[in-house]
Amino acid sequence: MKKILHLLLAGAALFAELALGARIGGQRDVYFDVPLSNFSVRAFTGGTYIGPRLFPVVPVEKQSGVYPTITMADWLRRPQSTTRAPKTAPRRVQFSSSSDSYNCINYALAGDNSLEDLANADRSMMLRRNTAGVVVQQLALDMEVRIANKVTSISNLGSGAILAAGSRWSNYSNSNPIADIRTGHAFIRGRTGFRANTLVFDYDTVEILRTHPVILDLFKYTEGGFVTDQQLREVFKVQNILVADAIMENALEGAATQSITNVWGNVALLAYIEGAAAAPETATFGLGFRWTPEGIPASMQARTYMDPDPGKKAEVVEVGMYQDEKIIAKDLSYLVSTTL
Repeated sequence: MKKILHLLLAGAALFAELALGARIGGQRDVYFDVPLSNFSVRAFTGGTYIGPRLFPVVPVEKQSGVYPTITMADWLRRPQSTTRAPKTAPRRVQFSSSSDSYNCINYALAGDNSLEDLANADRSMMLRRNTAGVVVQQLALDMEVRIANKVTSISNLGSGAILAAGSRWSNYSNSNPIADIRTGHAFIRGRTGFRANTLVFDYDTVEILRTHPVILDLFKYTEGGFVTDQQLREVFKVQNILVADAIMENALEGAATQSITNVWGNVALLAYIEGAAAAPETATFGLGFRWTPEGIPASMQARTYMDPDPGKKAEVVEVGMYQDEKIIAKDLSYLVSTTL
């Protein structure tokens, strides 16, 4: 009897807590959990997925909108004159401007905890964090797949090459990965004036490169017989090398057999990425436009509410965000696909 009374009191306290939450859009009362929202932001950005580094997140004030673009010819054209005579106005730069649009979609998932488990006060916060962590991981994986699908299609990018079987990098005798990436550098610089600073390899490709004879020959006395990340950066003339090693389960829940595959194919993506200083007006390969609705505590929103079916005696932990990933300067990218 005491245990049942304890559960009822815990459930009543939980209902009372939820009743203090904000009413959203006329729906049932929900509770936006500020600490859990902040935890979700940290969990989302602290994983091993590389998508957020390719598409730096920038905040926007509206769920949908436009951002300015400028033609590359106007960006690179040298002005006829930059001199100004006394008491005259400076020459005005003429350029054509346009715009593109974004639309932040609400990506959200939820998990739940039983009231029986939450009744243990010492574990309630940890349970909510564990549930939020699983949900955030699923959201991050979904974003990784969206970005990988977008940036591993040459039709979406500035240019690229599909390697034939005889010139793939796993063919140590006939391939030259340094020359292939050099072609990408020449394309980006020739079209934009920028020098690519980031190179993405899938896990299998980078492991092949570590023992490729063309690269090893540049470091004849490398200890262990393979090159380091720093040496790869030197060889390929980039500041950052990102290794895409995410995997995913393709089989439906409850399937008899697993179907685990790499999220990224065998690719090498060369790009210029501004990084932490990125903004909608910045020259960079891509951006993640993130909208935070008014009254929401963080750029990722965690909220808790009771399952509408009272018989389940469960609290739902929901985490979501509003985002749109966009390639905003495709000429700042070059893809080598079927590397292996």
